[in-house]
Amino acid sequence: MNENGYDPHGQFPEMPEVKRRYTPEEAGHDTRRKPVSRIRRRRRKSLNPGVLLICLILAAVIGVSLYLIISGKNRTALPQETSGVSAGETTEPLESVDDGRDWYTVTVSEAQIYVGDLILVNASTEYRFPAEAENSITAVSSLKNGYYLLADPDAKLEPKVIESFNKLCSDYYAYSGFAYMQVNSAYRSRDDQISIYNQYTESYGADYAKAYVANPGFSEHHTGLAMDLNINRNGAISYVESDEGAAWFRENAGNYGFILRYPSDKVYMTGINYESWHYRYVGTPHSLIMNDMNMCLEEYERFLKDYTYDTTRIAYNNATGVEYVPAEEDADGRTLIYYAPSEGEETEIKIPKGYTYELSGNNTDGFIITANPDA
Repeated sequence: MNENGYDPHGQFPEMPEVKRRYTPEEAGHDTRRKPVSRIRRRRRKSLNPGVLLICLILAAVIGVSLYLIISGKNRTALPQETSGVSAGETTEPLESVDDGRDWYTVTVSEAQIYVGDLILVNASTEYRFPAEAENSITAVSSLKNGYYLLADPDAKLEPKVIESFNKLCSDYYAYSGFAYMQVNSAYRSRDDQISIYNQYTESYGADYAKAYVANPGFSEHHTGLAMDLNINRNGAISYVESDEGAAWFRENAGNYGFILRYPSDKVYMTGINYESWHYRYVGTPHSLIMNDMNMCLEEYERFLKDYTYDTTRIAYNNATGVEYVPAEEDADGRTLIYYAPSEGEETEIKIPKGYTYELSGNNTDGFIITANPDA
């Protein structure tokens, strides 16, 4: 049985030439003076070498002074870089600066590594219970629609998870009239997980509890992004995996950002036995890519690290699926970029111009940017 009583085994330019000729008056000449004869000009005495040396020194001093003045002005005229901003905000370089770049920058804090839809929580990666995330956990009943059920009226999840599940179940009902999906278990505090783990250890033994119940602090249920589901037809409980009426749900959950977190063929990666009831929100297009490439979250996190802004990026288009885009090319579709954190408390990341973005940490060693083309 699972945590909730189910048997898991069922499932410069050149100056122009001057053309104007100046009159003697304009040039400052004395028009009453006779022209100097060519003979006198030839007999003109040579310049004194001392005078020539002084002139050269003065010219050099003037030249250097002019150079310093001009170069100083040029330096102060250079465009100033805009400073970064907190995660979740976007900025463009100053409008008066046309720097020719195809990206803008944002600055994110190291703490963002531990928050977001793509954080990895498993037996070797502990959830840190960040206040930012904990404070956003919301009662499902305050937002849910009428197309699914709650086993626990006090169940809680992240608001975006509730909204996506509402949409999924609403479309599910519109397609088939099915409204029997039930959220059986959702967010759990650390104390909740301790209680469940101890209960299973006492009832079924330490090995069973280890195989099917995460250690306190290492459960996805702490994140508010995961939930256990079943089918409840007027009290008759069945599995999502085996209920014929749930076929549409199984085939379409990925379109709404949900994945089956612990598939039967990925036990060696996840460290958790097959749980046909445990669904996790990661958002799109990540859920679609993971399904298309048959990856669990552990695999996907490692996969993403090979794709950075300055090398190759991943683009996802609903029509063509996954594409690999060299850094010098424009991506057609939503673009995924991985960033490793810089030394220190902040990291500057690049976002393609013309894109908005979503940011998620991976809970271990970096950030994933999902860049969305402006509509």
